[in-house]
Formats: sequence, structure tokens, C-alpha cells
Amino acid sequence: MSGLLSASAANAQTAATWSFNNTTAATVGGGEHLTASNVTIGSDIGSMAFNGSTDFYGQDGWPTTTTIDANAYFQFTLTANANYYLVLNTISLALRRSTTGTAAGSGPQNWILSSSLDGYTSVISSGALTLSYQTFTVTLPATFQSIGSTVTFRLYGYNSVTTSGGLNRFVMDNITVSGQTPATTLAIQSLDLTGTVAAAGAVDLQWQASGFADGTNYIIQRSVDGTNFTDIGQLTSAGATAFQYRDASAPAVSTVFYRIMAQQPDGSSAWSPVITINLSSATGQTGIRSVATEGEDLRALLHFAATGTYQLNIWSTDGKMLYRQVLQEQAGDPAEDISFGTHAHGIYILTLSGAGTRTSREFMY
Repeated sequence: MSGLLSASAANAQTAATWSFNNTTAATVGGGEHLTASNVTIGSDIGSMAFNGSTDFYGQDGWPTTTTIDANAYFQFTLTANANYYLVLNTISLALRRSTTGTAAGSGPQNWILSSSLDGYTSVISSGALTLSYQTFTVTLPATFQSIGSTVTFRLYGYNSVTTSGGLNRFVMDNITVSGQTPATTLAIQSLDLTGTVAAAGAVDLQWQASGFADGTNYIIQRSVDGTNFTDIGQLTSAGATAFQYRDASAPAVSTVFYRIMAQQPDGSSAWSPVITINLSSATGQTGIRSVATEGEDLRALLHFAATGTYQLNIWSTDGKMLYRQVLQEQAGDPAEDISFGTHAHGIYILTLSGAGTRTSREFMY
């Protein structure tokens, strides 16, 4: 989001909480200028209900395979009020699978969290479900700290097992989103930051400043996790409004985050939105090498620079998701066989996302 001045993550507080005390409605944090939707379920989930006063579950429809069902999820939305924007930092999830059936229990054994910011294509976080509640605290990437209007989260369950006498249930007790909603009324002051990969280990940054006094110090800050930033350089204005800076010592990671802190002569400070730079083009990171069709099946040659959780998606050229699969991969160059099924002949798009990267490749089917 361009131009808005970001609030410091240190001031984060509870934005919204879903306690599931016989309601799927949320409680919005005190003083926060936002609305939060009820928790709903995807169309492939059979029903939702409460067990006692605090257990909330979705029953039936959770897939038994490691391939995500794009319509089997819990969903919740946060929307900033007019003249405010969302700065979201963490999500806390209290989750388990059903204790019904034999001692092994029933229901999904795994979960992933995705969002509408990228069309639910990337895995924000993932984990395993047990019979006892576990609280998973998810640190949100930097892209969630400058959301102009609304964001929807989807919590997918998969790899479900239903034991004798058991029920296919995904159960939760609490969801808490931390963050805040700064006002956009300071739009008279703006910092528009962009960046490009210049070479291996080098990133060129450019920003346009508006509404700041001469003598303002522009401090360039860098992070490898989108949360903890370090000062790497400084420029001072003397009538200029456009600035450039080269980070010639970018770390050897797949993704780097940058922001600018404007330190004004009166002692006040403001921050630009955080931008994300993908260094994969310079460091040979995760990507799709090739895609070949074999009847109704595809074979994708992939490269994984690091062990982790990834997603393969297939899209039509008009933006409809037709296939989704979660991969647990080791670093290396595997061949992935995909049963795509019956589709019209034409051009489709395969995307691979995870570990801070997202790549795509068109193929003819």
C-alpha cells in the first residue's frame, strides 16, 4: 500500500478476539477502528456447531488427503473503518482435532493458514493437530502491516482420519489477532518506497517524500523476518524530495524487508510501509524448472532451496484456482506428478509458493 505512514509494531494490542462462547462473533479491541466478521465455514464443510460453551467445530468435509480442498476451511475477516488502515502483527489460534472415536481420535491431522492478500496461494503458517488444545502463535509477514481496507483469513484442515465411532471434526477454542488501526489523516506526509534487485547481494531503494521539513533524517532499515529491523544507512534532506540508496550487502536469504524511518527536526518520527524484496533471481532460490503434460497428468520439475512447506496451485488465465496441493519438501530438485484431471485444452498457470517465495510458469494443456 503506497503512501501511508506505518505505526510501530511495538504498540500492538488486541485487534479482535473470537472466544466462541456460544457465538461465532468477534469482540473488537478497545479503541480499534475496525469491524470483524463472524467465523464461517467453506461450502464443502457439512456443518458447524458448539460443544459445551467454548468448543467450536466444523464437521465433515475435511479432506482425507494431503491435497487441500479449496472449499474446506474456517474463514474470518477484518476491515478497517473509513480513514483508518490495518497494522496486523500476530494471530493466536487454539486448535485441536476431535476426541471422538478410538484413542487416536478423529478429524484433520494438519492445518494451514492463508489470506486474501495473495488469493490464498501462500502458506502463512502450518502445523499438526492433536487431541489436546495447542496454542499456535503466528507472526504475520510484513505485508500485513499496511492493509488499506480489508483482509480475510482462511484456516484449512486436511489429512483427516476418522476412527471407529469418531466424527470428522476440526475444533477450536479461541482466535486472537493483535494489531492496531492507525488513522490515515496524516496523508499530507507520505513516504513512497520501492526497491529492485540490482545484483547478487545488492538492492536499489528509491523513495519519494512529501510533507517533511528540511533537515529530516531518512534512516534506511532492513529486516530478514519482517518484524525486527536494523539501521543500515541514513540520508538527510536539504530541499530534496526524491532519494536513492543501494544496499550493497543484502544478506544471503530468499526474502528481505525494508522500510524508511523519517526522523524529523522536531523529534517526531514516521515510517514508510514495509516493502518485500525477493532475492531469488539473484540467489537461485526455489522455482519451477519446467512443466510437461502427460495425458491428464502433469510432471513439474521443481527446485527447492530450503526444506519447508510449499503449495502448488494451478490457475486458469481468468484467475480461477483449479488445483491446490501442499508439499512438505526437502531442499533439492524433485519431479512432482500432478493429476490435473479433465480440463479444456488451453493455457494454464502453475504457481509455487512458500518459504518467502512465489514463482509461476505458464503451460499448455
